[in-house]
Amino acid sequence: MAGKTKKILLIEGDAQLVQLLKYPLEEDGYTVLAAADGKEGLMLARREQPNLVILDFKLPTAKGNDIAKTLHKDPATSHERILMIADENQLENLEIGPKSAVDDYLIKPFNPVELISKVKPLLISPEDDNAKLISTGNPDLDNKMGGGVPMGSLTLIEGDSGAGKSVLAQQMMHGCLMDGYKLSLFTSENSVKSLVKQMRSLNLDILDYLLLDHLHIYPIETSRLGKHAPTVLINAMKREKGRNMIFIDSLTSSIPQSSDKEVLGFFEEGKRLCGDGTTVIAIVHSHGLTRELLTRIRSLCDAHLQLRTEEVGNKLVKTLEVTKVRGAEQTTGNIVSFEVEPGWGIRVIPINKVKG
Repeated sequence: MAGKTKKILLIEGDAQLVQLLKYPLEEDGYTVLAAADGKEGLMLARREQPNLVILDFKLPTAKGNDIAKTLHKDPATSHERILMIADENQLENLEIGPKSAVDDYLIKPFNPVELISKVKPLLISPEDDNAKLISTGNPDLDNKMGGGVPMGSLTLIEGDSGAGKSVLAQQMMHGCLMDGYKLSLFTSENSVKSLVKQMRSLNLDILDYLLLDHLHIYPIETSRLGKHAPTVLINAMKREKGRNMIFIDSLTSSIPQSSDKEVLGFFEEGKRLCGDGTTVIAIVHSHGLTRELLTRIRSLCDAHLQLRTEEVGNKLVKTLEVTKVRGAEQTTGNIVSFEVEPGWGIRVIPINKVKG
């Protein structure tokens, strides 16, 4: 297995937790080193050159954030990926986004499956199939997203009503279909007929892909399923064998009657699907989730794209904030302004034009 050549460094002061981490990692074929504090961890990181550093948020003699920043700034260790372990009560202190030195977070309590599903995407090599990027078919958008979203990733598209979430998802779907991938879409927003018509109006024709079985469309009424909606939906997703990607537009109608645990369970199961090679893109309305739940979900996801409608001068402009794209080929463009033009689709607006 490819994992046998990968080296992981644990910087963790809790000896019991070190053993709980080491066992599943070594069982999966990784070489595991351990350091009990930040000073020893930095020394091992420089000497051993691990592929991944798993770092606790709170260490005996140092703050995890400080160690992560040191690793990130040091030319000898800047290439090393970082996974930080944190407690639920530390969520507000996590530095999430393009300026963070940390690639991903693992929130306690967690099980071995969650650990491995977090580790695998961070150890993808350029020669791996999952290192391929999802193109939207729009070069301007791809560039702003660091070249595109990596295959095998769990992606969250978040925003308020009318911010352009569905249009962005449709642009991504069309780009993937053009590249030969097979997709499934679970939608509470459209019927098959209305989706085909809507995408055609944006110059994103999907009828041929639908007839050739490259695209499955499943209109859903998850609100009728009550609190069991996330479970029913994830089980339906698991039955979509042979699909490269699964889109959910949107998950919001599944959430109101479900507990935070059930919603998180959906994303954790989605992460497991990604571990098996499927790319999962979920759309949510920001107002449908609590702030704490959104923070947990964002930490689980490999990519987070946030959309807003903002007033610039005397006009409304849609903006896409590329908060996180793990494994991006280039630095992500922080904020992208765009408009949706009939017969054209998404058109990225230069910053000077927006300000003008």
